[in-house]
Amino acid sequence: MFLKVIVTIFCLFAFNLKSSISQNENNKIDLISIVAIVNDEPITIMDLNSRTQLIIASSNLPNNIETKRNLQGQIIQSLIQEKLQAQEAEKLGIRVSNKEVENTIKIIENNNNIPHGVLIETLYEKGVPRSALPLRLEANLIVDKLLQQVINPKVIISQNEINNEYISYLSNEGKYEYKLSEITFDYNTLSKNNNILLIAKQIRKKIIDENNFEEIAKRIQENGTGKFKKDNFWRLSNTINAKTYDNIKDLKENDISNLILLNTGISIVRLDKKRKFKVPNLSQTVEDISFISFDLPINKSKTNSLIEEIRNKTITIKSCNEMSEMTKFEGNNRGKNIGKIVLKSLPEHFVKGIENIKVNQPSYPILAEDGIYVMMVCERNNKLNQEFALKEKIKENIRARTANSLKERYLLDLNRRALIDIRM
Repeated sequence: MFLKVIVTIFCLFAFNLKSSISQNENNKIDLISIVAIVNDEPITIMDLNSRTQLIIASSNLPNNIETKRNLQGQIIQSLIQEKLQAQEAEKLGIRVSNKEVENTIKIIENNNNIPHGVLIETLYEKGVPRSALPLRLEANLIVDKLLQQVINPKVIISQNEINNEYISYLSNEGKYEYKLSEITFDYNTLSKNNNILLIAKQIRKKIIDENNFEEIAKRIQENGTGKFKKDNFWRLSNTINAKTYDNIKDLKENDISNLILLNTGISIVRLDKKRKFKVPNLSQTVEDISFISFDLPINKSKTNSLIEEIRNKTITIKSCNEMSEMTKFEGNNRGKNIGKIVLKSLPEHFVKGIENIKVNQPSYPILAEDGIYVMMVCERNNKLNQEFALKEKIKENIRARTANSLKERYLLDLNRRALIDIRM
């Protein structure tokens, strides 16, 4: 009898042990279960869960099954895009260091008045793995570097484009112009549009309740739920999407729009500023300059005496033509007539060096890291300076617009060329 009891207990123990091991194995298998394969590289359920917790915690969304279900398609799509971008970056030799990620975390902490080193632990206490935010920020840095290397060299702007937009720009005087901040949630093939709509509704409610559009928008950009865009330049109505314009035209400053249903996704827009367009006077932001430069002395103690010597050589120069002639036999052969230039593109010490000089008057020698410079303003024509400054501003706007369009096309092309196997 005693022997039977012992055998029974042993059998029960063995069965429970086997069940426990089996359960643990199932948990392990569940964690490494593959959600999608992108060009032979897997995205696991662990990746999905980690990103889901990050988004819920950082966006203050309800931590329930419904929210997770609504987010699932967007997150998988985001993880696929990040995997594609990381693969492309690797081909091009683009790397992101741990230091860059750490610095980005510090910036987020500074912007949110969080002590250094606390953000990751705060998220961890809310159930977010410690690796979740660094991985997401690394993905953001990769795409920034990728686009900088691939897209920027492809942005080509013709003088004809600038001239046409310049004429249009002048004709808009008196019309309303706007600065907007926008959160967008793109539709994708892995999420039902209605699920994205429900998430957008929750986010908009948070924005209204907390009255903190900017902070919530930045968190959404960081965690990958959506995209955040803030206008640096004023925009006229003809440069704003028609549906978006209909939703914002009657808003007051800092008002939040209703959800805007676009062909490609859903937007929430804040009207930052609104005013009647007036062509700004930028004539004082441009100078027409020449310079002559000299190498620094090997012995730094002789710098002051060299500056005095250069001053004596250049003080008698009476025009930019004379300065150009002097560059042929004086200095280090780097001097030249630059022509018109927007002052903000010059180093600050150069701007200060020429701000109080008259036309055709040589500046006092300016000490820089790579040499000693003498500058000269060749002419001041307010009408020509104004036209030049406006066209430079327009060129900047065209560049930003073109780069954004090329970026969207490039990322879409990455997706089209990829072999993607979704297993959920």
